[in-house]
Amino acid sequence: MQKRSFLVVTMFLIGMFLTGMYAQTITVTGSVIDKEMGDPLIGVNVLVKGTTNGTVTDMDGHYSLTVNPNDVLVFSYISMKTVEETVNGRKTINVTMVSDAESLGEVVVTAMGIQRQSETLTYSAQTVGGSDVNDIKSVNMINSLQGKSAGLMITPNSTGAGGSSKILFRGNKSISGSNQPLIVVDGVPVMSSVSGAQVSSNYGGERDGGDVMSTINPDDIASITLLKGASAAALYGAVAANGAIMITTKSAQSGKVSVNVSSNTTMETPMVLPEFQNTYGVSDNGTYSWGEKLSTPAPNYAKEFYRTGFTTNNSISLSGGNDNIQAYFSYGNVYSEGMTPENTYRSHNLNSKVGFNILKSVHVDFSAKYTNQYVKNQAAAGYLFNPLTGVYLFPRGEDWNYYKDNFEVYDATRGCNIQNWTNTGLQQYSNPYWTLNRQTPITDRNRYEFGGSIKWDITKDLNIQGRMRYERGEERWQHNLYASSIANLYPMGRMKDNRYFSDQLYGDVLLSYSHTFNDFFVSATAGSSFTKSKTAHVDLWAEGTQFTSPGNGNIYYPNIFTPNNYYTNMSTVGKNDNWNTEKRLNAVFATAQFGYKDGLFIDFSARNDWSSALAFTESCSFFYPSVGGSFLLDRFVDLGKNVNLFKVRASYSIVGNDVPVFMSNLLYSLQTQGSITPPENAPFRTLKPEKTHSFEVGFDGTFFQNRLTIGLTYYKTNTKNQFFSVAAPYESGLRNRYVNAGNVENQGFEFSAGWYQQFNDDFSWSTDLNFSYNDNTIKELVDDLPNGLTLTDFGGAKIILKEGGSYGDLYVRHIMRDDSGKPMKDATTGNPIVSGDTTEDMIYAGNMNAKFNAGWSNTFHYKDFTLSFLIDGKFGGKVLSMTEATLDGWGVSKRTGEARDAGKVVVDGVEFEPKAWYTTTGASNFNSPYANEFYVYDATNVRLRELSLGYTFRNLFGVGKNLTAAIIGRNLFFFYKDAPMDPDVSAGTGNGVQGVDMFALPTSRSFGLNLKLNF
Repeated sequence: MQKRSFLVVTMFLIGMFLTGMYAQTITVTGSVIDKEMGDPLIGVNVLVKGTTNGTVTDMDGHYSLTVNPNDVLVFSYISMKTVEETVNGRKTINVTMVSDAESLGEVVVTAMGIQRQSETLTYSAQTVGGSDVNDIKSVNMINSLQGKSAGLMITPNSTGAGGSSKILFRGNKSISGSNQPLIVVDGVPVMSSVSGAQVSSNYGGERDGGDVMSTINPDDIASITLLKGASAAALYGAVAANGAIMITTKSAQSGKVSVNVSSNTTMETPMVLPEFQNTYGVSDNGTYSWGEKLSTPAPNYAKEFYRTGFTTNNSISLSGGNDNIQAYFSYGNVYSEGMTPENTYRSHNLNSKVGFNILKSVHVDFSAKYTNQYVKNQAAAGYLFNPLTGVYLFPRGEDWNYYKDNFEVYDATRGCNIQNWTNTGLQQYSNPYWTLNRQTPITDRNRYEFGGSIKWDITKDLNIQGRMRYERGEERWQHNLYASSIANLYPMGRMKDNRYFSDQLYGDVLLSYSHTFNDFFVSATAGSSFTKSKTAHVDLWAEGTQFTSPGNGNIYYPNIFTPNNYYTNMSTVGKNDNWNTEKRLNAVFATAQFGYKDGLFIDFSARNDWSSALAFTESCSFFYPSVGGSFLLDRFVDLGKNVNLFKVRASYSIVGNDVPVFMSNLLYSLQTQGSITPPENAPFRTLKPEKTHSFEVGFDGTFFQNRLTIGLTYYKTNTKNQFFSVAAPYESGLRNRYVNAGNVENQGFEFSAGWYQQFNDDFSWSTDLNFSYNDNTIKELVDDLPNGLTLTDFGGAKIILKEGGSYGDLYVRHIMRDDSGKPMKDATTGNPIVSGDTTEDMIYAGNMNAKFNAGWSNTFHYKDFTLSFLIDGKFGGKVLSMTEATLDGWGVSKRTGEARDAGKVVVDGVEFEPKAWYTTTGASNFNSPYANEFYVYDATNVRLRELSLGYTFRNLFGVGKNLTAAIIGRNLFFFYKDAPMDPDVSAGTGNGVQGVDMFALPTSRSFGLNLKLNF
């Protein structure tokens, strides 16, 4: 009986204990999604920290696990950052995981495609995800990174769809060479463009030859790493003095077949237009608008000219595979009808990547890509061949619709239609509809890429890899002009039909070793590479009067653009134009990293280049070293649970900038009918490449369980051995000679900070702020240029580089003033007096480059809704508007109307008659003297760059098949702007042509819809 009672009591106590234990456990459920794609993640490991109790997510990304109320759940997944969540009694825990590329402390892609842990880097490198360029798409995908990275300056050309962009890291360094960074795709440098054509003057008739960024499908991008300094890109040597942009494209994942469809459609309208007067009419034989006051206000002809443009950007990708073979295929197309009538752009992009294993230790990759681009009536800045001059300068009160519908009339003498316009005798002033329909520029461009790599893992620590890529570019540019174009400069028309060809073959071999010895770590890579490039072009150019006999005329019939219609082809090979070039760059390089306790790292790298451009000089070889170190204080000192990373770093490097071909052995020029012209410059037999000495020191930190990230970098670069052309002694019989001299210094800092806040399971917020400052000083120039070097000249406004000044210093014509500072009048005409355009006559108007740049982005997630926006700004700098000057000179600007209403213009107490003032201080043509000083504006501006509101329809077409729809906008409005146009104007990507408005296409404001479907 006692035993039975004891047994009952014991069982009761055990039951009570088990009930208590059971009451302390709870069941937690939730879902895990990919932050970038918004997709559920299948197979995520969910583990109670410190135990073996765990589970994995199912096909919907869901999980369920019994835990204690105070347990910590660890979520881990390959290629994703591990997440820890304290239960704290919650029964639902939803987790969003980010890729390694988005988080400090994970793997990033560095120079030569070498993958490194971000904590170990001794220099600044920022990685952005694919969503940064494909959520709100731009035809040129690099433009989507505007305002998103400290120290990165992107200025799109004012040429519309298919145009290039000026990309700049940490200021302008090279005076005569390129300042663009190297573009690298999957570890291999790519050919930047086919023809290299860019707008470089205010005359007109030039074009934008595009760049490689506009050929990349943004939906193919997995991540982009920005190597901003020379230290980061030192392994690329002579081609990477300006940093590098490392693009990693998507590949298939084994065990998963996925299809992704994306469709982006936007509508575009002009963001900013000039302000016109509409009350004073035509004068001067149908040319200017200095006439009598109109009885009724004239319409805004610019608004009647521009249309609502639209752009569609569609892509589809298919990927899949297993452990032995993976394949990725994609197709993308873009179609755009620009804001300018008759402007169209289309592109097709085919991409394929296949990887497979041979045995277990050898992996092989093959890739192929084809891109076609077609551009019709692409905008280009300048006075001639530009429809905007006719649009903006059209005399107020005249019949716009008549000239629109009747832009040509029949000429019986020539037997063809000719231009119809208010005044057909001015080259800079044409009927815009004649320009668009009878002076149509057309570009048809094809690019082919074929590449492959093979990697052999000899041991766990040692591998060897070989890569090769061949690129071929072909471009046809037609710019035929019909009879009577450009004020009858081409009475029978003009044929221009040019072909351009570019080839690049790149190959390298890399031997890599890494091993950990207790507390020590060593990693080393050594290799060799070569780059062989070729360019060629064939030009067909013919113009003239009607042919009657040899030596009299050149064209048989008007407006027939075939070589058979012309007596001679007038194409020549100019003194600075080579019809065929070849260049080779060979290199050996090595890099090594030593680590101690995962907290102290030292880097060494070295590269030696041999460039064929240095043939006939003292040495074809040049050597570049770099060294750096980083120290993670948190690995050696316990800084508390709120300090996750506390890292300081420093690096120093010397990197070169390669030189143009044929400078050391100049070629003769081939002119018409076989005539040969000797070079005007002396061969540069002592030529040396530019060298950039770069130093940077920085801090990286993450705090509060990785919610706060901070990065700070100070840098200083000195670019020496600049390449100059100076006057040669008269007795030499040559005009110029070349010298190596100069020292351009850039120094500044970059700051970035980010915060991520998970308010609850449904609501989160992330914000990122970046800020940069750059100060540029020309420490040395050359003694042979006592008045400085004129980099660009825009009708009396010049970018002049002087010792002690800065890159981008603007000097302008001005009105003459008396000793008291008041404007002087011409005693005869009553007009103001404008200064000359020599360096001594002009005055300093400021620097064209902004000192400060900033960007602030925010993203809010609430359940399946996502709201994001980006505000960016530039502070300081100047912009010049030749457009505004010409509107004043022609009497069509709002200012000239208000001045006539007032009856006078008063400047510093001196009165002028409005027409006398504005026709003198304003411009009439590309080469007219005018007072540029009145058309220089502050470039400071702050704008809402991007806005997106989206919703994800989960499992809409089945498990894991989601549709994301987002309303998107870009360049929506300015919070602040002083200039009458968008200050981010750029004529081309060359040096010194940014910030100058020469009847440029206005920036577009876009609204649209972005759809993404994945299954």
